Amino acid sequence: MSARSRALPPALAALAAALVSLPAQARADEPFALSGGLMLSLSFGQQLAFGLGADLRLAAVLEGGDTVPRTMGFGPFAQATWLNFSAGRFAVGIHGGGELSERYAGDQYSLDGELGWTYRTRIGDQLPGQHGLHVGVMSTLESPVGLELSARAVIPLSDEPFTPEGTVGMGLRLLPPFGMRARPIDGRPLRSAEGVVLPPALALGPAAARPARLDRATRSALAGAWLDSARGECGSIPAFLALARDLAAVGAPVSLVARALAALGDEVRHTARCSAIASALAGWRLQPALLPPPPARDPDRRAALVRMALEAWHDGCLGEGAAAARARRSLVGASDAGVRAALFEIARDEAQHAELGWRVLAYCLTEGGRAVREAVGDAMTGPAPAPPGDEAEIEGERKEMEAFGALQRAQADAAWEQTWAAARREGERVLAAA
Repeated sequence: MSARSRALPPALAALAAALVSLPAQARADEPFALSGGLMLSLSFGQQLAFGLGADLRLAAVLEGGDTVPRTMGFGPFAQATWLNFSAGRFAVGIHGGGELSERYAGDQYSLDGELGWTYRTRIGDQLPGQHGLHVGVMSTLESPVGLELSARAVIPLSDEPFTPEGTVGMGLRLLPPFGMRARPIDGRPLRSAEGVVLPPALALGPAAARPARLDRATRSALAGAWLDSARGECGSIPAFLALARDLAAVGAPVSLVARALAALGDEVRHTARCSAIASALAGWRLQPALLPPPPARDPDRRAALVRMALEAWHDGCLGEGAAAARARRSLVGASDAGVRAALFEIARDEAQHAELGWRVLAYCLTEGGRAVREAVGDAMTGPAPAPPGDEAEIEGERKEMEAFGALQRAQADAAWEQTWAAARREGERVLAAA
């Protein structure tokens, strides 16, 4: 075994370890997607060879519009394969492709082409190491952990023997190569100077699948939806920590600071419950990564009060109020015990978080004077904001979807409209009192 071949197993193991903790940074509504795969392969040409490999790729994501309703992307990739436990093949290059099926049309598959350079180390005395042109194509079932089928070829560019090699492979892809579908963010989002931030997801290893009679497409869609809920809930943890910090900084009552910290604890429990449901549906242990709170960026106390008042209105009164309303509606058709427990807890806690939002708003109106009243008045009297997220409802058998808490789009929109109308009436009362 050559020195390069001896170095390949630990390098491959390190890459595989990185892949199972891969962050799900990119979704269909984010500009970049990071994706990894673990694969088994069979190569033929110069010599029949069994392969164990890992793949990592980054893609710039281009979201389709009305005329092209598919997601596309392109970017770099890198692969490492252990051949017959004695040699290695390495490949780097560019990849590009997109979805094969229309959005929300049941199973979602993507097709991804590859072009690059490859190098194979020496296999015995008869086959010296060689480099060549790498071409390939890969089809992936879009899911948090999806099935991947691939076909690749190597056209040698080195000395004799000049024999092209072909490879067919099958494996698991941790996160689709062009990002995950977008879902509404429940409750209070994590905001930064650039906008809303959704925490990445970590794939931490296999998990026992929930014994439910669900077809593959339905199970995958539900797992993705609950994983998105877990990411949203996890983003609320540093958001409430920042709220508690900012309340203390402007001299708010200790009771408000304490309630913000208590809400942080609620979001920890919500994250754990949603992650457990997503993991059981996916058959893979999925967990969002905890992000730090955004830094304080207000130039003075008045600016802080204006910002906090607007966030209390948008994220607390509206966002968390709507999250509670959606959870209550989802409870009606939910029959899975774990889902019902999660929805009941979320509905109760998010209603309390919305009430905290009203209290923070009242405090900011009292302390901030005219600047806060005008900013909040403009937000309340303007046109109704769009519901959080603009994706269509998840496809699947209605009873199965409702059993696991999936809400039809019309019901989700109705919950938002109900929350908006009630919040606007209450907001006018609070403004008048201020």
